[in-house]
Amino acid sequence: MTSFTENLREASEWEEATRHRFVEEYRDGTLDDDVFRSYLVDDYAFLEMGARVTALAAADAPTMDEMGYLAQQLGVLTGGENDYFVRAFDAIGVSEDEYENPDLHPTTEAFNDFMLRVARSGGYEETLATVTAAEWVYLDWCEHAAEADYDRWYLDEWVEIHVVEEFKEYVGWLRSELDERGPELSPRRREHVAELFERTVELEARFFDAAYD
Repeated sequence: MTSFTENLREASEWEEATRHRFVEEYRDGTLDDDVFRSYLVDDYAFLEMGARVTALAAADAPTMDEMGYLAQQLGVLTGGENDYFVRAFDAIGVSEDEYENPDLHPTTEAFNDFMLRVARSGGYEETLATVTAAEWVYLDWCEHAAEADYDRWYLDEWVEIHVVEEFKEYVGWLRSELDERGPELSPRRREHVAELFERTVELEARFFDAAYD
């Protein structure tokens, strides 16, 4: 019997995000630095949004255990991952003004607005649906890309950040939370959670598209 989150994934356009042109070029070493540069600047803004959504999820968490775990993840987002961005921007020639005051692609703005709107107006499970989809997509495509060898450290390290055991455990925890709570929701909320998951996966694919504009 498939789990709740597996059903959500199967109902989404999962391959469009996790095996996107960006991912395949990343994996075979042909990804242009200008494309990665564009992607990373927008993803830095997405990191800030992710931290805010994680904080909101922690505030809505039903017990202290969930609140504490999400608070730990918030520390990861605002600590080690942020450090990578600063070093990578220096390596690929992105100034501090460019990444602190970016001219974001409309897709990135829409993605950020969507995630924050869900976290501020929805319930715990609704926020879980978007965060689980986003983080699970990262894990999947990075595990696929991790099979390659890279001659650019910032490509290699970006993948490594998302395939370490701690990140795998986090994605597993998110899925288990949604697997436990999703089936207990009313039919209307289950349908809404599925729509939010599907929309997040779609926006992940469009986020890769934006790197080529």
